[in-house]
Amino acid sequence: MKGTIKLIHEFTESEISAMYELMDEFYENMDPEIFRRDFYAKDYCLVLESDGRIVGFTTQKLMTLNVDGKEVKGIFSGDTIIHRDYWGETKLFKIFARHWFRYAEEHGELWWFLICKGYKTYRILPLFWKEFYPCRSCATPSDMKKIIDAYASALYHEEYNQTTGVIEYKSVKDCLRKGVADIDEKRIKNKDIAFFCQVNPNWENGNDLACLAKFDRSLLRRHMPELLFNGE
Repeated sequence: MKGTIKLIHEFTESEISAMYELMDEFYENMDPEIFRRDFYAKDYCLVLESDGRIVGFTTQKLMTLNVDGKEVKGIFSGDTIIHRDYWGETKLFKIFARHWFRYAEEHGELWWFLICKGYKTYRILPLFWKEFYPCRSCATPSDMKKIIDAYASALYHEEYNQTTGVIEYKSVKDCLRKGVADIDEKRIKNKDIAFFCQVNPNWENGNDLACLAKFDRSLLRRHMPELLFNGE
């Protein structure tokens, strides 16, 4: 597999169509016009290819917001998908992490603002980070809550619920197809998955949990820097 990160305007129409088709395979209620609009609203896209075809991607937008009189720079992750043939592979996240951790070290403090529609996305946080929000081990500190609220409100002003921390869509929204990220009796025993279901109870309808982590290697779990950055 080969992974590359490029500016949005560098993608061809055929590549964008292939990404839409991949999303449509795993998400219900997809709309090509909405997908294109959201795609061009981002700054970068990381694409994973195998044998010349796109098998995964994630879009990103670099944003700077004012939070309590301080500029807070963050990367917002938008549409993200990996083909089921490559579930369990970490290459997409490794390339994403290497790029943005390096960016943070070169340009200063950087946060990752991501929205989680399913447990698989949310579990990236407890798997890699020691410190992230929201989490099951502690309440979200007020300064972290302010950053989450600022980003979620800027992106989803009419639909973000500051009380729940969930983006509660008012219209029909794309959602995961059955079989993609179902939660059965076995999975719900995982404390992080159970927590995700608790704080985002209507995830099956496409609602997104607003989350935050910092691009700081010292905040990663013990063996994660070696896994992510070995061979840089």
